[in-house]
Order: sequence, then structure tokens, then C-alpha cells
Amino acid sequence: MSSVRRHSRSRISRGGAPKAYQGVQPGASRPSRWAAWKTERGPVWRFGLKFSALMAVFYLAALTPFCDRLLFSYLEANAWMANAILHGIGQATWLEETTIRSARFAITIRRGCDAIEPSWLFCAALISFPASAGWKILGMVAGTLFLQALNLVRITSLYYLGLHYPALFKVAHLEIWPVVFILAAIGLWIGWVRGTWRPVPDATA
Repeated sequence: MSSVRRHSRSRISRGGAPKAYQGVQPGASRPSRWAAWKTERGPVWRFGLKFSALMAVFYLAALTPFCDRLLFSYLEANAWMANAILHGIGQATWLEETTIRSARFAITIRRGCDAIEPSWLFCAALISFPASAGWKILGMVAGTLFLQALNLVRITSLYYLGLHYPALFKVAHLEIWPVVFILAAIGLWIGWVRGTWRPVPDATA
């Protein structure tokens, strides 16, 4: 009997503690893979879903007659402001609805020649990002005003190119300025996001 007991003790000591006492105790909760994934990737997916939904709302609303009428009034306002700028720099232009004319050149402002889409792209990214409402509103107002001002620069520059360098007009209109607006919207959003981060004070300092 004594030899059997010694043999069983040696087997337990070599094999370590029984499985019931290794690692997590029986009945203890263990985080699931879904919970871990949700913690790590959940904010990214929430941002993507909100952003996609807001962009879908924008494109669907743009198809309605009401928004189409609002867009025409907005384009007229852009044409009026751009024409005022051209007058300010000595250009003899006049306005016909959304067309800026002179004796040598004319430019018509149509859908797509505005800053609505990049402005909404920027605002949708801000709304989807986790931050305070006040910081979002401040960012949307400042960013939208910047993009609207940039659009006036686009219109006046395209008029100048069409008047003096017509060979460059198409490239600037269809290739350069669309990229500029996309980069501007992304750059504004990145700058706004960086502004939301605040350094955590060091407790040991």
C-alpha cells in the first residue's frame, strides 16, 4: 500500500496541478473572440457605417426636385460672387443666371462646379467621428467656409485660364481641381481629428 501511494504522488508532482486548477478557474468568465474583435475593430466599423449612410443620404437627396432647385440658387450665388471677384480684379464681365460672360470668353457654372459634394464629404466624416458636438459644429462651419472660398478661387482661376490659356482649361477643370478638392477635404478632416486629441497629463510629473 505504501509503495502505491508513493507512486501516485510522484505522478501528480510530475504532471503538475490538475487541469481544474490550471489557468482560468471553473466558472470564471473568459472574453469571447467577438467581444475582443468588437473592442478593437468596432469603432472603425461604426465610423464606416455612419459615413456610408450619410453619403448615401446625400446622393439620394440630390436626386429630388427640391434639392435641384436649391442647387440652382446656390450656383447662381456662386456665379454672382465669382463675377464680383472678377470685377474687383479689373475684368469686364457680366452675369446671365449661372454664366459669367465677357467679350472674349464665357464660363457656365453647373452641377459639379460647386463645393457641395466635398463639403458634405468633410461634414459626414466629422459627424461619424467620435467627438464632442461643439467641436464637430466648429469644424463643420470652418471647413465648409474654407471649401466654399476655395470654390470661388476655382471659378475665377478657370475663367482666367479660359481667357488667356485655353489649352490648359480642360485639364485644370476636369483633372487638377477635382483632385485639389478631395485632398483639401481629407486634409481638413485630418487636421480636425488631430485637434480632437489631447495629451494625457503624466501622473508622475
